[in-house]
Amino acid sequence: MKTRNSLKVAMFCAASCFALTSAGTANAQSAQSVLEDEIIITATKKAGGTNIQEAPVAISAFGEKQLEVLHVSDLQSLSYSVPNVSLDDIGTTPGVANFSIRGLGINSSIPSIDPTVGVFVDGMYLGINAGVVLDLFDLESIEVLRGPQGILFGRNVTGGAVLINTKKPTDEFQASFKAAAESGFKNTGGNYYLMGSVSGPLIEDKLKAKVSAYYNKDDGYFKNYEGGPAFGQPDEFSTFGQSETFMIRPSLVFTPTDNTEFILRYEHGESDGDGPASQNHPGRNGTFPNAFANFDRNSDSFSIDEDGFYDNNWDQIILETNIDVAFGDGTITNIFGYRDFLGTGRSDIDATPLPLFHASFATD
Repeated sequence: MKTRNSLKVAMFCAASCFALTSAGTANAQSAQSVLEDEIIITATKKAGGTNIQEAPVAISAFGEKQLEVLHVSDLQSLSYSVPNVSLDDIGTTPGVANFSIRGLGINSSIPSIDPTVGVFVDGMYLGINAGVVLDLFDLESIEVLRGPQGILFGRNVTGGAVLINTKKPTDEFQASFKAAAESGFKNTGGNYYLMGSVSGPLIEDKLKAKVSAYYNKDDGYFKNYEGGPAFGQPDEFSTFGQSETFMIRPSLVFTPTDNTEFILRYEHGESDGDGPASQNHPGRNGTFPNAFANFDRNSDSFSIDEDGFYDNNWDQIILETNIDVAFGDGTITNIFGYRDFLGTGRSDIDATPLPLFHASFATD
């Protein structure tokens, strides 16, 4: 009986492994086929879009399905999928872009320093680096153009341009909801996501509407060593890196005639949390160690006395007008955009458990 039961268990395990392997292979093949799907891009500003294979520019593009397969949650996560492109934040405060394409980029959070990589949301240019590296959701596509793009997009695109296109309201009623939770091995808390949307017609063939919303709560991945009794602090660790983000995006599409279309989009967002996890370590050759706190640059250990914070709030409205014209077989497009952004914060610049150099800032 024992041998027979063992054989049954072995056969069950083998069948389970085969099923999991088959499912994994099918999922991998499905994901690969999605990544190979045809993508129509808007970057060339051609009526009806352009097949990415026929575009005369160096571009990487991702449609809705590709973004789902790659689990893209913000622009940083695309850096691993686009060659010669780095879409990182600045480090001194969350949400500020330090984008570089083909080696052209800037490394500053000062608003008066123009970026070399332009970021456009539904055609509206984001004129400063602050408030750019934030969570993404409910997207139609993301297009990354490498190399100077001044002819198509004007100034501040000597390195390239990143185009973010959100989804429009649908012709038929649709509702979707997604929830996710994750945790790292070193994490003392979790990271939770909620997002959903409702879309459909209000007046058939004339007016469509959509409302989408997003919420993220991160309990913090890092552990900040408080410094110990030598610094007048308890010898313990505290969770660090907490953040909370909320966004809501209503939109309308109005088509009074067959040749005219108005698309109105509004977005309100709030994002706040801890400041940056600053680390102090010796120079590259191991010389000039810091007398107060030293950590291996390959580790994620650090000790700061000022947790800092960031608090970003923004409101934006975009009105896109499209008029089909008989001459030239084209479309006249006008985009009006307005964005109000306020960001405040504080960072521990010296990255030690002593109050040596702390900096506060505000961008309005």
